[in-house]
Amino acid sequence: MSEQQPRRRRFSDYCRITFAGFAMGVANVIPGVSGGTMAFILGVFEELVDSIRKIASAETFRLLLRGRFRELYDTLPWRFLLALGIGIAVAFAGVSKLFIYLLEQHPTLTFAFFFGLIAASIVSVFRKVKQWGPGRFVSLLCGAVVAYVMITLVPVSTPNVWYVSFLCGVICICAMILPGISGSFLLLVLGQYQYVWGAVGDFAMGRITLANLNTLWWLGLGAVIGVGAFSHLLNYLFRRQHDLTVAALIGFMVGSMPRLWPWQRIVEVSVKTQDALVRLQLPTDAGQLEQYESLGAEVTPLVVRNVAPDGFGGSFWAVVGLAVFGLLLVLATEYFAARGDRKKMVEQK
Repeated sequence: MSEQQPRRRRFSDYCRITFAGFAMGVANVIPGVSGGTMAFILGVFEELVDSIRKIASAETFRLLLRGRFRELYDTLPWRFLLALGIGIAVAFAGVSKLFIYLLEQHPTLTFAFFFGLIAASIVSVFRKVKQWGPGRFVSLLCGAVVAYVMITLVPVSTPNVWYVSFLCGVICICAMILPGISGSFLLLVLGQYQYVWGAVGDFAMGRITLANLNTLWWLGLGAVIGVGAFSHLLNYLFRRQHDLTVAALIGFMVGSMPRLWPWQRIVEVSVKTQDALVRLQLPTDAGQLEQYESLGAEVTPLVVRNVAPDGFGGSFWAVVGLAVFGLLLVLATEYFAARGDRKKMVEQK
């Protein structure tokens, strides 16, 4: 992308980019869904990676240290990143608590919607590989295996201290960029999901505490360092091995699909009490779990198993309907985006 292209964008283009950011922010809250997948679906992924690379380049820091702010203003893709960032911030501030609630209270319907989104996006992104061959399919298979192994990891317990928050920032920002690998799911694996998103939600609601500020500072610092380094690697791969890279990203999405299967059964949970962290097996320890819940203990699902639908009644068709809605939403978004691109090409001629 040329440096001047963002200047030719219209207000409607920036609205679309802001919507893409909003979709990325929402996706990043849901364990099992990647913000990078939304960026891929909505056509901003490669520009996002390249924009982050430019921000994190040695040339940018050199100009910053020399105080050449006008040159930075003219060359950096700040309009694109600002529009995207506004959407992400609105999603984090406005819907992080909502989607945590939906995930806890209506997990089947929530996963059904995102299952349809990802299924359609795999088909959509498949066409981005210019020429399929044995090497591309091997790359896709490797990506699928890596993603599947990651989603089957058993969550661990980690302390809520600064170095864990920093590590979570580094790891999860890279996962949030990659399609198919969920940063929120890795937070769940690391035992930091509720702690981190709780701090984000409290901060957005104005409940600012020293603990929240400390968590967000170290998380943000890790994210900045991680995304700066990772964007250079991804940009290099896109320039040198575009089809292999895209095939691997498709594999990541394919491998993550089992995590989004709507019908799941929780078989192990973690219960955080004032004194200790207890792991319970279900349904064996169901009675003990009810006692902890009645006392207000914090319960986090650790291990889930995919199961078959329990009958074909109204709830089954509600799940299928939401999955189909998610699928059609992606196809409609792709259609209107392609039509807008064709219209721009006609206008430029």
